[in-house]
Amino acid sequence: MPLDSIEVPPSVGSAAKAVAVATHEYLGWIGDPLATLTQAVEADPDFAFGHTLIGALRVLSGETGGSAGVQAALAAARKNEAKLGAWERGHIAALEAWAGDRIRRAVAIWEEILIEHPRDVWALRFAHDTYFYLGDAGNLRDSIARVLPEWPEDDALHGFLLGMHAFGLEEVGDFRQAEVKGRRAVERNPKDTWAIHAVGHVLEMEGRTIEGIGWYRDLKEHWTPAVGLAVHQWWHYALYLIERGRLDEALALYDDEIRAAKSGALLDLVDAAALLWRLKLAGVDTGTRWKELAPHWYGHIDDHVLVFNDVHIALAAGIAADRAAEARLDKSLGDYIARAKGTNRDVSADVGQALVRAIAAFSAGDFGRTVDLMLPVRGQIRRIGGSNAQRDLFNQTLIAAAIGAGRLPLARALLAERTALKPNSVTARKLYEEVLGTLGRLPHGG
Repeated sequence: MPLDSIEVPPSVGSAAKAVAVATHEYLGWIGDPLATLTQAVEADPDFAFGHTLIGALRVLSGETGGSAGVQAALAAARKNEAKLGAWERGHIAALEAWAGDRIRRAVAIWEEILIEHPRDVWALRFAHDTYFYLGDAGNLRDSIARVLPEWPEDDALHGFLLGMHAFGLEEVGDFRQAEVKGRRAVERNPKDTWAIHAVGHVLEMEGRTIEGIGWYRDLKEHWTPAVGLAVHQWWHYALYLIERGRLDEALALYDDEIRAAKSGALLDLVDAAALLWRLKLAGVDTGTRWKELAPHWYGHIDDHVLVFNDVHIALAAGIAADRAAEARLDKSLGDYIARAKGTNRDVSADVGQALVRAIAAFSAGDFGRTVDLMLPVRGQIRRIGGSNAQRDLFNQTLIAAAIGAGRLPLARALLAERTALKPNSVTARKLYEEVLGTLGRLPHGG
């Protein structure tokens, strides 16, 4: 791809090529943008924008704001801050805010930058990722819509924006526009793995599982090299298999693709824990796979960067029936809530701790307590971030807990809601009819 379409602050100077290469790595989930930028700042220690991007990439990948790597990047960026313009100082301020758990403030600063510089793709993608972490579907869509007219269709990066817009459209439930834009992006660039992913979400949410399997299979040569997202794409493939009742294949996929590399990347750990939990809900014996997975998560028990990660630690500990780890996580999260201030702290207090405790209760077979903990916060679960597809795990867990607790009228209501949202879901419809049958009712047409 050409490198001249990247809009960056004037101070970048001779490092523009490195920023352009890192841009394509970041947007395409390929290579290692952090390594590319690190090499650039080693060649020019005064390359402030490079240090800022490094810090932002670190926090957005799940590293704590107080880590040595983030703080070193922030200090190096500030070193020559007085010589920088407002554009670049804005990026530094956003990094500082994110590192201090003022996540809403960080994304507001990136949006301010985009008002004046709508083609600053780093501010745009940082905002996009942050809205994802906040569960802010409206801005996932609208942040892209606000700048898209400023990007000519023949621009080398235009397709990436279409893919990002497609994902935001999917998350607000506009599946038709999402699919159209996502497919357009893939037609432009079959290697645009985020656009492939956006269409994959549409197919999953609409229950078009056979199409979904074909979509991923036909594009496999293009998305598997994008190592940053490949495991997550396999996770989506596994969801289609579970929905089709092909549980043995889904479990084999966990072994062959999800955990084959024993990755410690947080997104890969999220997918592993979530898939094992879904298989557990489907009645699959996952054996001792938790013994390999859970320890990777335990090193993050005290991080509390995003409560989305904390609840997946709870899933891993729950699958392992590791009561000591569950207790350690609960105490650590409680201590964090008591001492901290900030965006993630508030979500942890309002939603996260209840979910962590509900998961522990479910894993212990206390389904009544699971319902009592989850039901009051279910309307706020979107605040933990992630996608609708990822958060659906909690809907499934609550339904299973309601059935396990014998609260069948509640299970009926939740399943009615679920089948209305996902009318093509075979598993949801089957379970709904089973509950209705137990209640002595016949399903009516919808």
